[in-house]
Amino acid sequence: MANYISFLKKIGLAFLVYSVCRLLFYAFNFNLFQGPFPFDAFFFGIRFDYVAISYFFLPFIFFSLLPIPFKEHHFYQLIVKILFHIGNTLGIILNLIDVGYYPFSLRRSTADLFQFLSTGNDLGNMLPSYIKDYWYLFFILIGLIVGTEFLYRKFDIKPTTTSFTLKVYFKQFIVFIIFISLTIIGFRGGVQLKPLDIINAASFTSPKHVSIILNTPFSIIKTVLNERMPEIKFFNEKELNAIYSPEQIIEGNGKFNSRNVVIIILESFAKEYVGFLNNGKGYTPFLDSLMEESYVFTNAYSSGNRSIESLPSIFSGIPPLMNVPFIISNYSANKMDALPTILKQNGYNTSFYHGGTNGTMGFSGFTASAGIEHYFGKNEYPNSIEDEDGAWGIYDEPYLQYFAQQLNQKKEPFFSTIFTLSSHHPYHLPKKYVTKFTEGELPIHKTIAYTDFAISRFFEDAKKSAWFSNTIFVFTADHSSSSSHPFYSTLLGRNAIPIFIYDPTGNIKGIDSNYVQHTDITPTILDLLGIKTSIVSFGNSAFSSQSKHVIGFTSNNYFYAEKDYILLFDGENSTGLFQLTTDSLMQNNLLDSASTSITKKTMENKLKATIQQFNNRLINNKTSITQHN
Repeated sequence: MANYISFLKKIGLAFLVYSVCRLLFYAFNFNLFQGPFPFDAFFFGIRFDYVAISYFFLPFIFFSLLPIPFKEHHFYQLIVKILFHIGNTLGIILNLIDVGYYPFSLRRSTADLFQFLSTGNDLGNMLPSYIKDYWYLFFILIGLIVGTEFLYRKFDIKPTTTSFTLKVYFKQFIVFIIFISLTIIGFRGGVQLKPLDIINAASFTSPKHVSIILNTPFSIIKTVLNERMPEIKFFNEKELNAIYSPEQIIEGNGKFNSRNVVIIILESFAKEYVGFLNNGKGYTPFLDSLMEESYVFTNAYSSGNRSIESLPSIFSGIPPLMNVPFIISNYSANKMDALPTILKQNGYNTSFYHGGTNGTMGFSGFTASAGIEHYFGKNEYPNSIEDEDGAWGIYDEPYLQYFAQQLNQKKEPFFSTIFTLSSHHPYHLPKKYVTKFTEGELPIHKTIAYTDFAISRFFEDAKKSAWFSNTIFVFTADHSSSSSHPFYSTLLGRNAIPIFIYDPTGNIKGIDSNYVQHTDITPTILDLLGIKTSIVSFGNSAFSSQSKHVIGFTSNNYFYAEKDYILLFDGENSTGLFQLTTDSLMQNNLLDSASTSITKKTMENKLKATIQQFNNRLINNKTSITQHN
């Protein structure tokens, strides 16, 4: 028993060291974290430390508890001690790096730090300067190592020789299995559905304290296997900004000051399913009627093809131009000029509703980073047992009814988003509606009709509420889904979705055939609300005079649509150019046609500039004007 108490004290010592490192990180960067002491970040930071310690101290844990007869031998204990100090020292070094480096990066270092250091002679050039400027960190490093060794010896006990009987072996084996299991749980950061990740930090503390709750070993572990984008140099800075810059001024020309905003994100709603957008053929009778009274974008597209990619595009104007979704990428802790944050600064209370399992797809973590004050998932829903679909979460009809009730309790002005889920595979319907919604051409069609019905029920309730006439509703889909029409299977067509704005007062109504996509939603809403601000966004207000385009990325290839053409690009060279008005199925490649050479060059430069801005801004954490200017 004494041996196990000694072991627990040593593991506790590792947690103590990480907390001390967090305190040092906070103290040396105090001017960057204004406000009261972040007790929550220090408390919940222990959970993130648990992950890092599980990885770094795995050899120590394994060999400390391995049920073998010579475990108490002096030489064996020396090896165990060395394994402890290897894990401990590596963790201290990585944490102390950010004590000095954080003011330059404004985020915890991730695996791309090593890519940076291994490029050219950056390590050789930077190390002398770092040592000179932060010499005191080396003394702190030595002090922490010495202090750890002192306490390690205090917690150590003299080995006792015991007979290694079958009973002793069985007891040690049970303890070994228990602690190895706890270590495996530590790898995941708990027993929740998804492993703890960088994006989850904002769920436990305010966005400005995310870097405090994290620790550098955790950030590196979580990103070491993720894709790291290369820095791009198609153009010099002057050329680049002349061609394209995501830094923009929102003029705020709209007349909807202080109106409530509700965004309704429809799971898997392809444009193909909406009757209003397909000459009456569709499965959305209520939405069709609503669009008759709305401002409808008939040439609208999602920025990505997965639900996890939609929120950064919609809320922050950050498109998924890389293989790893932003939410789980190395750059998820970057600063953002997010719509909820800006609205909160303008007096709005902000909330997000999704009937799925809390934490799914990193939504709770990302929405917190984006400025959402209140996240509501399946855990918060009061009738989850009777209304659960058996697959993803709560059926849309009862959840939308719940959403309407929740909005009745909001203080105005409010910004709230609901993300539906019933139109997701396996396309379950409530038992009472199995025969109400007949099978369409595709299995998803019946659930599209069901969600459309659920939205009609929501509006029946909402119209009775005082806040309704003071609200603008923005509809979009997270992405499209399966198709039965050739165009909706093309590179551009498979991103086609509905996007429209409904104003109960009728002050905005009409048809807009210009390109619009997810990244345009934030600047468009800010413009409508009359909020004048400057942001970094890879989209533009739909009501601005800037040229409209659509950009996308799939399977390591980019596409860029503008006016009548779409250009395909593999990251180095253009691979296709098609005229959409005469060749919507993209079968006649005009890339080498002399008549389109100027169009090709112009579009290629715009796409290259966008890629360069995207990669370099994410790498260098320059996705926010307010944080860097």
